[in-house]
Amino acid sequence: MKGLDVRQKIRYVIGYYWLWILGVGVGLFLIIYMIYRAGFTVKDYWFYSMYANTMEDAGNGSQLWKDFVDYAGFDTGKKKVEMNASSYFDPSVPGGTNNSYYQAFVALVESGDLDVVVLGKAGLQAVGSSGRLLDLGSEECSAIREKYSDRLVYCTPYDEEYSEEQVPVGIDLSDSLLISKYHLYPSDCVLGISAYTGRLESAEMFLDFVLQG
Repeated sequence: MKGLDVRQKIRYVIGYYWLWILGVGVGLFLIIYMIYRAGFTVKDYWFYSMYANTMEDAGNGSQLWKDFVDYAGFDTGKKKVEMNASSYFDPSVPGGTNNSYYQAFVALVESGDLDVVVLGKAGLQAVGSSGRLLDLGSEECSAIREKYSDRLVYCTPYDEEYSEEQVPVGIDLSDSLLISKYHLYPSDCVLGISAYTGRLESAEMFLDFVLQG
């Protein structure tokens, strides 16, 4: 090493210790990335919605996303507004729950992240029958129920201990902006609220937005 100039020393070190250098570099990158994720990225949500079985753009950054964020006045630098339009499942048909999209949907519901899901009427009723949607007849949903009583969609729960009668689990949006302006579905769509949502106010605000006018 003593007889080498600076350039030769650099070549020598890189040639013999490149694996160590790579390992240290990757380790430093991962540490910095985890610190950044833990301290500087937005983790909580203002609102999380899913639009199943649509072929239109309704994800993050879409016109629907922009319009709702503006309408609600959400600061996306503090919390996220998440819109998922890349899920395809229909639990109302045989085998309709046997795919990865449905399993991901169930995980989102049970984690408490998802606030609302939009599906065709039969699919939404099937999800509601499984107990994964909020009972709109409950006291906490009284404001939504009174405001949209003429749009309620019912299902019969699989669990007869919960109820042997039909339960309201959805709001019919077949004449909403989701159809007329954003063209997410050709005609039939119903919104259900996740049974585990902690952001009922945001769900109500979204209903007001798509049914305005």
